[in-house]
Amino acid sequence: MRVDKHSPIVSGLDRQAPKRSLVTVADAAQQTQSERGAAVGSAQGRKSAGFGLQLNQQLTTMQSASSYLAQLSATLVPLKLSLSRELGNARMQDREGVGAQLGELRSLLEQRSARSAGSLDGQLNLHLNEPVRVRFSLPGLESLQTFQQAGRESLLFSIGRSSQEPVAVVLDEGLSEEQILRRFNVGLAPAGIRSELTTDGALVFSAREADWQTLREHLRVKGEGALFAAQRFTELKPVESQLLQPQALETLEEPREVRRMLDTVVKALDHIQELGEQLRQRQDEIRSFLARQLGDDEHRWAGDYVTAVYNLMRKSSSSYASVSDTLVAQATISRFTVISLLS
Repeated sequence: MRVDKHSPIVSGLDRQAPKRSLVTVADAAQQTQSERGAAVGSAQGRKSAGFGLQLNQQLTTMQSASSYLAQLSATLVPLKLSLSRELGNARMQDREGVGAQLGELRSLLEQRSARSAGSLDGQLNLHLNEPVRVRFSLPGLESLQTFQQAGRESLLFSIGRSSQEPVAVVLDEGLSEEQILRRFNVGLAPAGIRSELTTDGALVFSAREADWQTLREHLRVKGEGALFAAQRFTELKPVESQLLQPQALETLEEPREVRRMLDTVVKALDHIQELGEQLRQRQDEIRSFLARQLGDDEHRWAGDYVTAVYNLMRKSSSSYASVSDTLVAQATISRFTVISLLS
């Protein structure tokens, strides 16, 4: 009888156990889902923050480039006016004034890399995602027809100090212009030098601006007698290609030289104006995107914060007093306070 009396009690406990088990599983599943959502949101936040940082860096670089271009334009405008006045004169009248303007321009061009945060090359083209490169020509290597006429010859280039290994470019008879260009690109690639053809069909080279100083002072070539001497290395003097190359004052004595310099200044001003407009448009696009991204981050942060408070309340003892205290406390805490405390 005693067993029979206790049987309903045992049965009652067994019937309640599954309910508690289901509630526990549901709580665990909900908690796991919340934590998983928080983890995904955190990963998205980190990705968004990294992308925003990259855009902010680009924005800062473009601001430096815009500032440099504005100062360069402010230097070129008075030089343009001075050169225009000198066109009608048989000899230059304001030598001192033009000389001072050319000196200021030359000094500003020498500061191009530092003042533009390394984003503008010698042609005043913008580079945001790759290092700036210097374009140059090499005496004796300007024309592809010269290589085609020379036939087979191996060119050995010594770049930098004598301890560095030379690189070779092997030319054969009957090569097309594209094949010659490919031979130079493959052969000079270990030295970081690229080759290309201009619209006029001339062969030009390029190298990273960081390597330009060494390249300019230590570049030699040895051939097999047709293009270059075979017995010794011939020193090459690279000629840098720049949009603006301030001429010495002595070369501006002739009206045609003044006209040539004036045309260069006008061309540079047009290029600066066009690039400046592109930079302003791009900066506006980035600022607009960052503003929208900041709004999205605020909403995401608020959601994560509420979820964290909710999970904390669920894990703690549930009483009206504790819930009330939690709500009052979190309502008076600003985002910046939370970030400062958690940093």
